[in-house]
Amino acid sequence: MIKRKDKKPINEETKIILKDCSFELFIKVIVSILYRGTLLLTPIFWGKAIDMLTAGKMDDCYRYVIITLVVTICYYAVACYNQVVYNKLYGKMYQSFSKTIYKSVVNNSLYSLSRFELGEFSNIVNTDIDIVVMFLCDLVLQAVRLLEFTIIFYYFFTINKVIFISTIFFSILCFLIFFITADKVKRYNDTRKRYLDKKFAITHEVFHTIREIKGFFVFRSVNERIKDVCGKYLNATEKYDVFSTYVKQGVLALIEGARYLAAVYGMFLFSKGNIEVGTILVIYSYYAKLTENFENIGILVIGLEDFKVSMARLNKLLEFENTNTSNHLIGHKEYIGNIKFVDILYGNKMDPILNNVSLDIPANNITIITGQAGSGKTGVFDLLMRFNRQHSGDVLIDGEKYQKINDEEYYNLVSLVGKEPTFFDLSIKDNLMLVSESFTRVKRVCDDIGVNEDIINLKNGYDTKITDNSEKVPKNLKMAIAVARTILKDSKIMMFDETLEMLDEKYRKNVIKIIKDLKKDHTIIIISRNSDVMNLGDKIIEFDDNVIKNTSKKRKSKSTK
Repeated sequence: MIKRKDKKPINEETKIILKDCSFELFIKVIVSILYRGTLLLTPIFWGKAIDMLTAGKMDDCYRYVIITLVVTICYYAVACYNQVVYNKLYGKMYQSFSKTIYKSVVNNSLYSLSRFELGEFSNIVNTDIDIVVMFLCDLVLQAVRLLEFTIIFYYFFTINKVIFISTIFFSILCFLIFFITADKVKRYNDTRKRYLDKKFAITHEVFHTIREIKGFFVFRSVNERIKDVCGKYLNATEKYDVFSTYVKQGVLALIEGARYLAAVYGMFLFSKGNIEVGTILVIYSYYAKLTENFENIGILVIGLEDFKVSMARLNKLLEFENTNTSNHLIGHKEYIGNIKFVDILYGNKMDPILNNVSLDIPANNITIITGQAGSGKTGVFDLLMRFNRQHSGDVLIDGEKYQKINDEEYYNLVSLVGKEPTFFDLSIKDNLMLVSESFTRVKRVCDDIGVNEDIINLKNGYDTKITDNSEKVPKNLKMAIAVARTILKDSKIMMFDETLEMLDEKYRKNVIKIIKDLKKDHTIIIISRNSDVMNLGDKIIEFDDNVIKNTSKKRKSKSTK
């Protein structure tokens, strides 16, 4: 089922994450209030000390100096703890967002994921998650800093109405400048992000095509593309940074001017005997806090637009997540493994991969799917692995619609060996033990297939990184290891996409023997055009032009080699 996500920046997933981090957020709020509160108290006590000094009350002056020192020490202690609390909140939130995003990637269909370029995807799951989490974590302290405005405004109101009104006026003016320019900042940031995606993409491209770059000696033209993309990215970044800086520095200059005016006016009031020297010190110090806070507001406003952009990009991954939201999902059940396709329309509606196809694949049998390239064979595996969704029709497992089976149950039920199997960046042993916790069983299955000795003969044996180019693992050995992985998983339904003919003969004979034994209580489906492999079939389904051309029972021909 397609779940269309809310277009609002704060979606349901983010709300759940914030709720999960509520304790850490609460601690961060308390610590942030203490952190900024001690900073506001310092000029008050220091001003009192100056007032006592000018009044000749030295004992009181020393007392306020000591109080100021204690408050200052508390400030630095709380500042250190504030960083500890921030890191805990950031870590938990980052892990939660990463889990949500990667879960969404798994739940997206391959068709949905095809909307993303590799550079864009890499940027989203790395840079954008970081931007979103940092903004949400920083927002706590920024909110406390906004509260400081109220305290400072109230203090100015109590000492002089002119200073209070002028401060309010300049503050509103600064806020307006930030928010009027926010949309332009967002547009510059959007452009910068797009070129950053392209920069990531071309980086991946160079890494993966280095053989072709060397072989055809096309570095000059490739370098021109890199130079062009980098130039556009740098130009967009420069516009974004320069405009943001002009806005922020313009606001800071404005509030700094107001600071000097307030200080001069304070001196005038002092000359008239209306305020104390310590009050002028507090006014000057509080305006310094206003300057600092406006600088942070600039960061907040710019960060908000950055957050919106990044959140929208994260939402793009969540938008078409394939989720089973039915209240009638099937839990644990013993499956036999009978498969039925009923009037399946799959792929592009105008040029479908499966054009209203109906078929039966019986349990405890070997079913061969054959046909010319592009005839629709792989579409059967795409749907059985739930890589994509059909437009219409039903896929039934033992009479149940397969979308009603919960994910954990379903993916324990099926497994696939593809034409080009991929592995994790782990050792051979660790790749295989992802599906079997018993290394003894791993070695037994590998021995049955005939790869155990070949793996041991590698320089690092089972500890060889299968993706490591420094010790080349032969392609046919990788394919045999992929078959071993599927046999270890022992799913009720096993699929092999043109796998057997790609194995060396010594492996193929052993795998065929294993498959014949497995069919007693498994559903085995093999895509193949090889006559020897087809002789294994209890049932053969032939595709042509995206429909079933012919269905036949077991061939009675020469024995399988």
